[in-house]
Amino acid sequence: MKKYFILLLCISARLISIGQIPDRPDIDFAIQGKFAKAVKAIDKTIDKDPVNSQYHIAKADYQLQLKEYEGAVKTLSHAMELMPDSFELFNMMGVLSESFKMNEMAIMYFGLAYSKAAKNTDKAAVLVNRGGTKLKMRNFQGSYDDLIIARRLDSTNIDVLNNLAAVSDKVGHENETLGYIMAILEIDSNYVPAYINLGFKYQALNRHKEAINFFDRAVKLAPFEALAYSNRAYSKLKTEDIEGAKKDINKSIELFSTNSYAYKIRALIHVENANKKKACEDLHTATQLGYRKQFGEEVDELIKTHCQE
Repeated sequence: MKKYFILLLCISARLISIGQIPDRPDIDFAIQGKFAKAVKAIDKTIDKDPVNSQYHIAKADYQLQLKEYEGAVKTLSHAMELMPDSFELFNMMGVLSESFKMNEMAIMYFGLAYSKAAKNTDKAAVLVNRGGTKLKMRNFQGSYDDLIIARRLDSTNIDVLNNLAAVSDKVGHENETLGYIMAILEIDSNYVPAYINLGFKYQALNRHKEAINFFDRAVKLAPFEALAYSNRAYSKLKTEDIEGAKKDINKSIELFSTNSYAYKIRALIHVENANKKKACEDLHTATQLGYRKQFGEEVDELIKTHCQE
């Protein structure tokens, strides 16, 4: 759920920064973390202008911060009835569905959002989300196809380029990965996911010292980015920095406690330290968090190797 909330907060911040929503007391409450008051304030704004999709999206955001998940769904569903041609609402419902791991439903909503979007930039943004959901479902070719279309629609969309970098290796286009990442850094040299993907690429090439350098850059730019720590932990493990790996992976799990991949990495560290009991505990946690569905059967194989008497 942490990833999803970060996305929603970024959406709110974008709307504030570009000045689309003046004189909004709910925003002041949200900045202060007073989300219950923000809901009451945005309700008054909605009463005055019920067919503004951004108001309903903001309300759903605040409800999610309050863990009122059913309320957020009702808010978006009601707004979709009022504004059936709003691609933003259908896109947001797709994001919400994906956050609850209802991936097929998310893809349906993203498809509807795509059909309703008028601008190429908006269509590309929706395809980023749909492609990302397909990637999580291990539909690598479907993800790649969506993202290639998105790139044609908006060649400067950093998220398109980043997701292409993430999926290209999976569909036999390994030679494209670095090109996408370098294109990102030409647009924004501080884009953290690009450095994480660069590190991951060098991991795949078994060049872990170079990978660590890129993860170091990501951590420096975004010290609360869990994936930078979990990936760096793996490379530190491979370079025999066991204590550094342990410190990084524990930090990653502290920041993102439902990341199944991180528990696999910590299990490998326990294996290196000959702590079979803790290794198996983490492997079973990774399984419970859905590792197989998102990443494949490696954890199952590790359990067979290390956790069966």
